[in-house]
Amino acid sequence: MSSKPETTFYTAVHRHLPPEKALHREKMCNPFRGGTWDFWFSGKVDLWIEYKFVILPKRDDTMVTFGLSDLQEDWGRQRRIEGRNLAVIVGSEKGGIVLLNEDWLAPISCNLFKERLMTKPQIAAWIVARTGGSL
Repeated sequence: MSSKPETTFYTAVHRHLPPEKALHREKMCNPFRGGTWDFWFSGKVDLWIEYKFVILPKRDDTMVTFGLSDLQEDWGRQRRIEGRNLAVIVGSEKGGIVLLNEDWLAPISCNLFKERLMTKPQIAAWIVARTGGSL
């Protein structure tokens, strides 16, 4: 059975993270409560991440939406109000982008998405830096 593109993407990013002893990460899965984001990272600072995967449109001026459900948007908004560190990481075949400060609520142009692209090792390094760790 093949993996979903989102799973394949975050697995490739996590391959570049330090061992779990150096940076704890935990996949969140709660069948009784919807909306909880995908991963919790615990370093010197906690970080919650929701991963998404998109197929980029051919036209640069086409808007790219990120596909968070209403429950995920609400969960993220409530955690942000609490002062939690959050990011939505949106993967594509060409790499991914990191969205902060509820930037995941508004679509962006395909061109802007491409301008902000990071490689999987760069995204992993961003996660490590954001949690206060080192590679």
